Amino acid sequence: MSFKKSDVLNILDAQFRKEFLTGIGLIKPQYQEIAMTVSSNTKVNTYGFLGQFPKMREWVGERQIQKMQAQGMSIENKTYESTVSVPRTDIEDDQVGLFRPMVQQAGQSAAELPDDLVFSLLKEGKSTLCYDGQNFFDTEHPVYENVDGTGTVKQQKNITTGSTASAPVFYVFDTTNGIKPLIWQERTKPEIEAKFDPSKSDKVFMEDVYLWGVRARGAAGFGFWQLAHRVEQTEMTAENLMKVIAEMQSLKGDGGKLLNIRPNVIVVPPSLEFIARQICEGELINGTTNILKGRLKVVVSSQIIE
Repeated sequence: MSFKKSDVLNILDAQFRKEFLTGIGLIKPQYQEIAMTVSSNTKVNTYGFLGQFPKMREWVGERQIQKMQAQGMSIENKTYESTVSVPRTDIEDDQVGLFRPMVQQAGQSAAELPDDLVFSLLKEGKSTLCYDGQNFFDTEHPVYENVDGTGTVKQQKNITTGSTASAPVFYVFDTTNGIKPLIWQERTKPEIEAKFDPSKSDKVFMEDVYLWGVRARGAAGFGFWQLAHRVEQTEMTAENLMKVIAEMQSLKGDGGKLLNIRPNVIVVPPSLEFIARQICEGELINGTTNILKGRLKVVVSSQIIE
C-alpha cells in the first residue's frame, strides 16, 4: 500500500500533535498555588474589583455600596511562541523519530509558561504599581479611617527588609481566599499548527523545511497586595517567619476592620528549600516541638532568584 506525500505529512502532523500533548502532560504547574486563573476574551482585562478588599459589616441603615475602582489594574495579553523546523529530507529519509522528543519538549515548555510568567513577576513587585497607586510590595500602602476611603490615612506594609544582605529573597502568601495574590490571565491555551505546503509558505519553499509552531496568549498580573509578603535581606528562621505571619495577620482594611489574613504558602528559591522544609515540615527544631509544622506549604521556584 502506497501513501501520497500529503498522507504521510498528515500522519506525521497527527503524531507530532500527540507528542505535543504528551509534553504538556509531563508538567504539573505550580502557579495555581499563588495565582487565580481568569479566562480572557479580549486584548486587555481591567480588574475593577481590586479597589476594595470585600468584608462583611453590620447592616445599619442603608447598604454601603462599595465602588469598584480600576486604578490602573489592567492586564494586557501577550503572545508567546516556539517553533520547530524539520528538514524535508529527513522526512523523506524516515528520520522523523529524531524530532519527536523536540516536539514533546515544545509541549513541556508551553505547559511551563504560566509558571515562568507568574513566579518571575514577583521580582517586579517592588517596581510595579498595584491598585492603590503604590508598588505591589511596598512600605506605604494607604489604609483609610473610613470604609468609604475617606478620613485619616495610615500606612501598612507587605515587605520585610533585614540587615543580612546575602540572604535570598522569599515570599509568604495567603491563598485561602477566592481571590489569590496574583492573576494568571489566560487568553488562548497553547496550540500547535503546521506549515508544510510550499505553495503557501515561503519558508518551506525557500529553505526546504517543514514547520511546527506553538502559540499561546496570556499574561500575569498582581491581585491583592494584602495576601502577599516579600522578605529580603533576612535570614530564614522560625522566629523571623513567625514575625512575618503575625504582621500579615494584623493587616486591616479601610474602616479599621481586620482582614483575617491566613498565611499558608511560602515560596522559596532552591537555595532555601532545605531550611524551609526543616522549618515548615520537620517534627522538631533544635530539639523542641516544631509549632510551625504544617503551617505553610513550601513551594520552590528558581524563577524568583535575584
